[in-house]
Amino acid sequence: MCNECVRIIRDQWFSGLSRCTIDWKKGKNVTVKTLKKKQKHKSKGTVRFVTKTVQKDSFFNFFSPPSEAAGEQLDEDTQALLAADFEIGHVLRERVVPRAVLYFTGEALQEDEYDEDEEDMDDEEDDDQNEFLDEDDENDPDYAPKSTKKGEPPAECKQQ
Repeated sequence: MCNECVRIIRDQWFSGLSRCTIDWKKGKNVTVKTLKKKQKHKSKGTVRFVTKTVQKDSFFNFFSPPSEAAGEQLDEDTQALLAADFEIGHVLRERVVPRAVLYFTGEALQEDEYDEDEEDMDDEEDDDQNEFLDEDDENDPDYAPKSTKKGEPPAECKQQ
């Protein structure tokens, strides 16, 4: 994101966030998990099943703001999290959604692969330099070969 966009976002604190509700088909809601618990009555021995729905972490819950009382001030950590979430949502809206078809067809990823190839070439050069340093261990006067077992000196050459 450009620095100017970040500055504008940080300067303009949002007062609230509204979202539409999603009408999920029965049994297809990915934002909740249904737990079925078996309960047995101690004296009668009857069995009943209790179902409980638990909220799950999901992309669809990402934009739901935390509940707050009117006029209540949020602490600094919560404000920082809300600002970060707002920036992420802004990036999704401005960069990902307009290019969604390109991401779906793989055309947007081809540009990213070109950037990764340049980074991989730099990493390979670093690895080559490290291998060159590791090859001369036997000629190094401070080189001590690893022993096969703890506490034992390395095996001596018996063919002399």
